[in-house]
Amino acid sequence: MRHGRLGVLLCTLALLAGGLAGPVATAPARAAAAGRVLPDRLHLADGVHQLVTVTSRNWSDTRARMRVWRRPGGSGGEHGDWRLVRGPIRVSLGWNGWVRAHHRRQSTGTTPAGSFRIRSAFGVRPDPGAHLRYRHVDRNDAWPYEPRDPATYNIFQPRQARSSHWRSDYVERLADYRREYAYALVLGFNLPGGVHWSSRRHQRVATRPADTDRGGGIFLHVRQQRYTAGCVSAPRRQVRWLVRWLRPQAHPRIVMGPHRFVVRHG
Repeated sequence: MRHGRLGVLLCTLALLAGGLAGPVATAPARAAAAGRVLPDRLHLADGVHQLVTVTSRNWSDTRARMRVWRRPGGSGGEHGDWRLVRGPIRVSLGWNGWVRAHHRRQSTGTTPAGSFRIRSAFGVRPDPGAHLRYRHVDRNDAWPYEPRDPATYNIFQPRQARSSHWRSDYVERLADYRREYAYALVLGFNLPGGVHWSSRRHQRVATRPADTDRGGGIFLHVRQQRYTAGCVSAPRRQVRWLVRWLRPQAHPRIVMGPHRFVVRHG
């Protein structure tokens, strides 16, 4: 009698686990299922059809996981489901982890958490077939974030004019970073508005300058070291693939930060 009751109990448990409850999900499967629904939990404009997410657990993390997503769009404006295209890919962050984008300060080694547009790319290597605007940089190209010169702050420059006095610690000579900037995507953090060529200064300047306290030059670039100064860095083949894959008509966007923050504010 005792063995019979035990047998019935075991059969019932097996039925619940298999037939009624369905297959037991493994930890990777549960993680994948959670990842696939992430874009549906974000606040994205209808026109966004390409998405990059970079998430980790804590604000202090210097490593994160990047995933790439897409959703089809119909001619009538309807949308399909978000689908994971690539990832997860291990990426590096700033040496001081994350900080909310509006709280970020220059030279703090923090990666801004938030949602940003991806509009352009550049690289020391030739254009790999980008659909976004791509700049094959040369030894004259520079990216200044000199607080003493707000008009040129956080703006790509094809050269430095005599009228621009950027301190060496506040300008990047892009060609000097042959590995990191083999390929790079420009993220829309603290970018200025109304950028145009000034015939007087012989530089590109902004009519609506960026905030000179928050820093600039936030890119998704090739990983070379364990940490970055605030960018996101990934393996070269992954960055190259992303440069080739993104399309301007899909209004690509990157949403990044600690997972809970991204879900609430992304």
